[in-house]
Amino acid sequence: MSNDTNDLGKPLDNNMTKGGFSRYTMASLLQKAVRRGDRERAMFASFELCRSGYSWNFWDRAATILLEDNRLAVSEASLLPAIERLRKLATKKWDPDEGMGIACAMRAASLLAEAESARELLPMKNWWLEIAEDRMQSLRRGEQPEHDFPVPPESKDLGELGFVVNDTHTAAGSRAGRNLAHYLIESSRTTEQSELGQQYQRLIMEHEISYDLTDEQIDHGTTPVSEDEPWEYNREIGFPRH
Repeated sequence: MSNDTNDLGKPLDNNMTKGGFSRYTMASLLQKAVRRGDRERAMFASFELCRSGYSWNFWDRAATILLEDNRLAVSEASLLPAIERLRKLATKKWDPDEGMGIACAMRAASLLAEAESARELLPMKNWWLEIAEDRMQSLRRGEQPEHDFPVPPESKDLGELGFVVNDTHTAAGSRAGRNLAHYLIESSRTTEQSELGQQYQRLIMEHEISYDLTDEQIDHGTTPVSEDEPWEYNREIGFPRH
């Protein structure tokens, strides 16, 4: 797959993806989607970054997310390194086609079989690739695509997602005047919040930033997002701009 043209076959602009998004927007979407447990949009962000030649950006942000946004229970943290360790044992320590090398493969297969099963990545990837060119053609004509990505176009500020995704760390968010207060009140919220995380988030919001936040804003920023409406936000709560 060529990484230097967009979905219309035109030269790819700097820092833009094949689907017409800013790579910075997609990296931000990835992190916000992980925080909200939105697996579809997290996978779309990774798809869009990697197919556009920004896999380095994805893996760099993924490493940040692992530290900033994933609590990772022992059972969740252990599978990937366990499989990789078994692979190295089978190929480096033993003969992978004999004895203990075969045992390593069997153990890896057992672990994979015990893990939660899903058949979704390839169908999702293939569908997004299938609709990509027609989607872009429709947008160029000013029409609503018959089939669209799960994220509104960059040109429309990502629709309702934009208020959360385009925070102070993105160019669009900075242009819109969204600052650290907006980030803490809306964009840093997660599906779950540990007692320690909630405690220190509240302390930072109360004492460590130069904005005079209201109790309502602090409560909102430290309350987990709704499972049913993880992207929901409250513009009435607002955020101080100075």
